[in-house]
Amino acid sequence: MNKILTSFLLLCAVVGLAQETDFKFSKDGFTDFVIVECEKKTQSELYKKTLDWVAVIYNTPSAVLKGQIENDYIRIEGSAKDVIASGMKYQIEISFKEGKYKFDIVRIQFWSEMDYLLIGETDWKEFEIIKMDKYFDKQGEIKGRYKSVLDRVTKYFNSLNSNLKDF
Repeated sequence: MNKILTSFLLLCAVVGLAQETDFKFSKDGFTDFVIVECEKKTQSELYKKTLDWVAVIYNTPSAVLKGQIENDYIRIEGSAKDVIASGMKYQIEISFKEGKYKFDIVRIQFWSEMDYLLIGETDWKEFEIIKMDKYFDKQGEIKGRYKSVLDRVTKYFNSLNSNLKDF
């Protein structure tokens, strides 16, 4: 019985350590989501504070809110200039549990003015966050031309999440 309890506690510790607290790019992909601990906050408080945060951060909160279930989750579609190419559009989903929230990047798209000028293409393009092969060389290092873009994307989402946490 003691061995089973010890094994269970060790597994819980490993799983707890595996939770990401910041977004980052690696050869395995972009961090799927981060979990943010908010001790002494109820699920309801976190949900309401996040709605308040959306109202403060975004110019037109009603336009960026794409879905929500009270005290469960909020889905946001936002945009940012000069993070990727000429513009970036993203969807994030923030879900709530007692004492924590999950900040999940669902989708990232970009629009390149250069593509429009060269080939007349105006559609938003998916920014790959799962298959990372094209961003890394054979030694596992980020290719030079992608390094600043990946750094800007990472910093943008870590800053956005940090802003929510501080709020």
